Amino acid sequence: MNKIRLEALQADGLDEQIAVGAAVYSTPEVTDREHLRWKHLANPGGVSTSISARNPQGELVGRSFLQPRRVSLSAAESCAGATVTDLVVKPEERNAATMISMTRAVRAPEGIDVVFHTSNEVSDIFYRKLFKFPVAFSLQAVGLPIGVAGAIGRFVSNRGLVAFGNFLASPWRLLIRAATAVGARGTGLAFGLAPQEAERAEIFRRFRNFAGPHLARDDAFVDWRFSKGTLFRGDVKWLCKKQECLGYLAFKQVELAGLKIMVIMDSVLSRPLSGGESTHLKLMAACVAADAGCDAVFTIANLRNPALKWMRGFPFITIPDRHLPHPTPIFVHAGEGRRGAMERADLFFSLADLDYF
Repeated sequence: MNKIRLEALQADGLDEQIAVGAAVYSTPEVTDREHLRWKHLANPGGVSTSISARNPQGELVGRSFLQPRRVSLSAAESCAGATVTDLVVKPEERNAATMISMTRAVRAPEGIDVVFHTSNEVSDIFYRKLFKFPVAFSLQAVGLPIGVAGAIGRFVSNRGLVAFGNFLASPWRLLIRAATAVGARGTGLAFGLAPQEAERAEIFRRFRNFAGPHLARDDAFVDWRFSKGTLFRGDVKWLCKKQECLGYLAFKQVELAGLKIMVIMDSVLSRPLSGGESTHLKLMAACVAADAGCDAVFTIANLRNPALKWMRGFPFITIPDRHLPHPTPIFVHAGEGRRGAMERADLFFSLADLDYF
């Protein structure tokens, strides 16, 4: 029978972690050594803990990771948190006992006050049906189509036809750019240079008050999450209004189902946006996608949160879960003394808090 252990990940243990992952997946996100090192050993929040399933011979046959993150409860208070990532079990070792034991281990690990995780089509039955974990909230997808080259290219190999189809969509992209330019005159919003360290610290402080409880953001996290990774790098654009910096948006270009997508990975703002500012910022994000030659701009986030609700509404459209690979429910397990702060449906949560991209 397999035994479940909580083990601090070590650099010399990466080989067995990669071997377990490679038994199921072949993607670089699972097999690339430097990616795993960045993700689980270089995290400014600390080294990840492996929830390890080992057979009687001591061999690793399954695992998931508790990736440490500070949870900001208010401008002055925080606690220890973690997200569950990278669940994989060798096919021959998948059985109810192993999956149940590994699932139980995420609920109350020693030294961690709050644990966040999502599910997929495989794990959802264990979380919802067997353990009846309550869903704290679900992430909602929104976006806007920009071009058609990727969509046409999925069905047509002739480059001339693809180019012609994209040409037909050019008035739409021109309209997006024109509307963005008009909006800039009204709102004064623009992407600009990164502010100085002291100003960034003030932005993060004001964000903590605005967003409410969340997995903490600071310079160390932004640098690690969007600049240091080998596979998961992003482009951080700082949002300014006249001489004031309001925060940042982080973007990453990915390919999904043959489409080039500009994903909004994160949004940190120091204050609420007006209706006009919200609309204009969505158009600015669409322009980033258009300038990169993408087919769409897209994000998934908890749009109930006051710091993320600017993403809702025109010109973005809501994307139903049936058009996604799977829904994105978020489960939250909080220890005594932290449940009150965590029992709310509007917790701040963006793609930067997941390991999808």
